[in-house]
Amino acid sequence: MSMPLNRDNLTNAVIREIQAMILRGEIQPGDWMMPQPELASRLGVGLSTVREAIKGLTLIGIVEPQAGRGTWVHADAPALLRMLSLQRVRLTDLDLESVIEARRVLEVELTTLAAQRATEEDLASIASALNTMRHEENDVVFMGADLAFHLAVAHAAHNALLERFYHVTAQVMNEINTQIAPVPGVKDQGLTLQEDILEALRAHNPQEARQRAIALIERWCGILGAVRAIDGKNGAAK
Repeated sequence: MSMPLNRDNLTNAVIREIQAMILRGEIQPGDWMMPQPELASRLGVGLSTVREAIKGLTLIGIVEPQAGRGTWVHADAPALLRMLSLQRVRLTDLDLESVIEARRVLEVELTTLAAQRATEEDLASIASALNTMRHEENDVVFMGADLAFHLAVAHAAHNALLERFYHVTAQVMNEINTQIAPVPGVKDQGLTLQEDILEALRAHNPQEARQRAIALIERWCGILGAVRAIDGKNGAAK
C-alpha cells in the first residue's frame, strides 16, 4: 500500500522513514532491503529521491549498496541510529549552515593557494598530521590531528588574514567533527581524501587541489545532512 510523504525535504523524509522501518523491525538488520523501486512506490516518492536517501544512509554506515545484489542493512544499524539521534541533538545548537558556507568559501580557496605556495616545511607539517591520523584509534586525538591538518593547509596558503578567518571556522568544524567521529567510515574515508589533497599540494597542482578539497567538503556535508535527517524521537524508540 502506498504511504505518500508530504514533507518539504523528501530525501530527509525518506531517510527518517527507512530509519523507522529498521527500528520497527520491518527492515531487518543484517538483511537486504526491499528493491529501491518497490520502496519508492511504497513511500510515494520518485526513485531518485530513494537513491539520494540511500546515499545519505550509506555515508553514515547504516546501509551498504552492493552492485547486482541490492542494499544491505548493517547488523548494528539500530544501535547506530540511536547514537546518531543523540548526536543530532548536540548539533542543533550549532549554526551549521554558516559553518558549511564559510568552509566552502575559505577552505577551497586556501587549499588552492597552498598548492601554489606550500614550502617543504609546510608539506612536512601537513604530512605529520596525516601520519598521526593514520595510526591513531582514539577519536579525540584523531580529531586533534585532523584539525592540525586543516590548519597546516591554511598556513601553507601564506595569507595571514584568510588564515585568521579560517581559524574561527576550523574550531567550530572540529566541534562538529568530534560529534560525528563515531560514524563508521567517517575517519578512514575522510583520511583518503586528505591524502589526495596532500599529493596535489606536493605536485603544486592548484586545480587538482581545489577539486580534492571540494570532494572532501561535499562528503562532509553529505554526512552532516544524513545525521541531521535522523529523527530523535524515532531514534530513541525501542
